[in-house]
Amino acid sequence: MKRGLRYDFGLQALMLIPVGVSLNVVGYQLCTILKLPVFIDQIGTYLVAMVAGPWVGLMTGFLGNVVNGMLNPVAIPYGLVSMSIGLFAGFFSRFKFFNHLIGMIVACGVLTVVSAGTAAIVTVFMFGGITGAGTDLVTAAFLAAGRQLWDSVFSTNIITGTINTILNFAISYLVVKRIPPRFLVKLNYGAPYISKEVLKHG
Repeated sequence: MKRGLRYDFGLQALMLIPVGVSLNVVGYQLCTILKLPVFIDQIGTYLVAMVAGPWVGLMTGFLGNVVNGMLNPVAIPYGLVSMSIGLFAGFFSRFKFFNHLIGMIVACGVLTVVSAGTAAIVTVFMFGGITGAGTDLVTAAFLAAGRQLWDSVFSTNIITGTINTILNFAISYLVVKRIPPRFLVKLNYGAPYISKEVLKHG
């Protein structure tokens, strides 16, 4: 099966994008309303990236933030974070990092650093370090301890980002494992998530 930017946007992959966007929007709105210090707004991005590839995952992340931005403009610049998550998660899936525990740990570690660094850049340069989210409380604690703004924001994103990554990935992984094999097999990156027993009798 051919993979890459030219081949990943098949019919089944395109059908998954609105599903992924919807999951992201629901998660974001829930966290915003409840002022949670963590975000579960990338479940759809992870899910789509895992089974449809990096480019479709990138598009899902971007569109999710565009939709969220219609209700809260703060979400739009963070589309850069969502796009990076979709891209990296898709490539990790392509190289089967999510098929064994060590690979998952490595992938989640890298994804945490990537998302935390990207989010810190947006937070500092676009919003001066304060966005009105629950994570501002953690940043304020670091600032009160005498740390610099950039260091405080990045540290906050590493701490909360680790939890975010684990939550979003774990939920999306469980959902992917529940997708029927007959649908997974039609996706460029879906086959590795089909159990060996099913493949053997399929």
